[in-house]
Amino acid sequence: MSSRTHSPERTATPLFDLCDAVAVALRLALGTPRFEDRAADWSLVFNAASRELLTALAWSRSGMFIRRSATPAVTNAWRRAALATQLRGENQLELLRSVLQALDFAGVDAVVLKGLPLGDRLYGDAFVRCSADIDLYVPAHQRNRAAVVLRALDWRREDGHAPWHEAWSARRGDVTYHLELHSSLVSDHLAHLSAPAPAVVASCIGGAVVHAHTGDFVAAYLAVHLATHQMPPLLWLVDFATYWASLSVAERSRAEDAAERAGVAGYLGWARERAVLMERSSMGHRDALGALGVSADQRRDVHSIWRHLALAKSTFDRVRVLAAFLVPRRVRRNVRTLAAYTIARLRTRLRSLAGASRSYGASSPDPVVESLRPLRLDRSAMIGIAQDVVGVGSALRVRAPGGSMMPTIPRGALIRIGPVPVSGIARGDVVLALTADGEPVIHRVVSVSADRVVMRGDASITIDPAIPLTRVIGVATHVSDGESERALGRRPRRSLAVSALKLRRRIARVVRRDR
Repeated sequence: MSSRTHSPERTATPLFDLCDAVAVALRLALGTPRFEDRAADWSLVFNAASRELLTALAWSRSGMFIRRSATPAVTNAWRRAALATQLRGENQLELLRSVLQALDFAGVDAVVLKGLPLGDRLYGDAFVRCSADIDLYVPAHQRNRAAVVLRALDWRREDGHAPWHEAWSARRGDVTYHLELHSSLVSDHLAHLSAPAPAVVASCIGGAVVHAHTGDFVAAYLAVHLATHQMPPLLWLVDFATYWASLSVAERSRAEDAAERAGVAGYLGWARERAVLMERSSMGHRDALGALGVSADQRRDVHSIWRHLALAKSTFDRVRVLAAFLVPRRVRRNVRTLAAYTIARLRTRLRSLAGASRSYGASSPDPVVESLRPLRLDRSAMIGIAQDVVGVGSALRVRAPGGSMMPTIPRGALIRIGPVPVSGIARGDVVLALTADGEPVIHRVVSVSADRVVMRGDASITIDPAIPLTRVIGVATHVSDGESERALGRRPRRSLAVSALKLRRRIARVVRRDR
C-alpha cells in the first residue's frame, strides 16, 4: 500500500509571501518558532521547508509547535515527510553497512562524507538530515578496486570515472539509491588545490560503526561543498552554521589555518557570511533573505562557476578554475569524449550560466498537495504510520491493493482513512482493520457488537472472522480514482459484473460441496 495525506484548507493571509514562509521554516528548523508563526500560511511554509530539505529537522525540533499551529492536513503532510526521511535514512544505513563491509574486506579505505554521520554529529539524530545520496571518499589508487566491489553488489555506474567524481546507483525494490565516490575533498574544478585527505573517526550509527570525516578541514569542506552546488538547499547552510557554532575558539582558528593551507580560505569566509545571513533571515530580515536569493515568489541563485571565480585565491587560480569548467579534466584525454561533452554542454548547460531559480508552487492553489508523492511502504511501516496519523485525529490515504471491495472501491484507488468517530463503528462503515493474523484489510462492517466487529468485502461471498474492535485502525470516508473523489456510503455499489462474479463463486462453492 502507499499513503498520501489529504488536501489542506488554505489559511493564507494576503501579506504572507515566500520570504515569510522561508523565515518560518528556518525558525522551525532551528527550534526557535515564534508565537505569531501560528498564523502563518502553513501550506506555503511546508512547501518551502520541503524544497529546502528542512522538513525532518523542523519536525524533530519544532514538531509540537507544528501540531498545535498548522492545519490537520499540513500536520499530517509534515509527519509523513519526516517519516519518509527516517525510512529512507534507515534504508541508506543498511546499504551503507553492506558497502562498507565489502570495501573493507577488499582492502579499500572508505570514509563517509556528510550524510548520516553529519546528521548524528550536528543534531544528535542521523535520520533528521535529508540525504539524497551516499558520499564516500576513497583514495585514488583504490578506486578501481572499489568499482569492482560495487559492481559485485549490483551497483551501476551512472557517470564519471576514477580518479574524479563518480556516480553510482542501485535499485532496491521500487526505490533507486545513489552513491558517489570521491578522491578529493574539493570539487573537480578545484583539483589544482592541495586539499588534505580526510581525518577519520569511528562513528556508531544505528548500531553500525562507520569511518566518518572529522578534523580541522571539515568546516572548509562543508563551505566548498556549499559553494560548488547551484541553488544548494538551505539545509546545507543550516549544517554549516550549526557546525561552526559548535567549534571552540581554538578549533575555529585551526579550521581557518587548514582552509588557508588548502587555498580555500575565501570559501570558508564566504560560508561564514552566509551563515550570518541565514541567522538574520530566520529573524525575518528581508535584506538578508534577499541576499540569499529569496524573493516574494521564488528563490534565485547565480551559477556556481561565478562563485568559484570570485572565491579563487589568485588570478592564476581563476584561470585554472575556468579551464576546468569549460574542459573538465576527465574528458581531456579522449578527443571523441571531449567533442561529445562539448556538444552536450552547448546544448543543455551553457543556458544555466545566468543562474537558476526555484519556484515554490505559488501558482498552485495547493502547494502541499503539489509537493507530495506517494510513499511506498512495507506492511509494518504502513500500519505504524496509519496508526500514528489516525491516532492524533488526522487522516491519510492508502491505495487499495486488491479488488475485494469492487465496484465501490476500484482496484488501485486511493482511499481516505480518518479516525473512528466519537459515536463509534456502525454497520455499513468501510474500515481499515487488522485481521487476526495481522494483515491490513479495507472491508465493510456487516455487524458490530460491544467489543467485536465482523467485516466482508463488497465483492466477497464469505464474511471475515470476527475481530476485536481494538483492531480497527480507522474509517474509510472517501475514494478517489485520480480524477474525482466521492464519499463512501454505507451501502455497497451495485454492478452486474460483480453480481455475476459473486453468483459464479456461489455456484462453484455449491458444486465443490456436493462433490
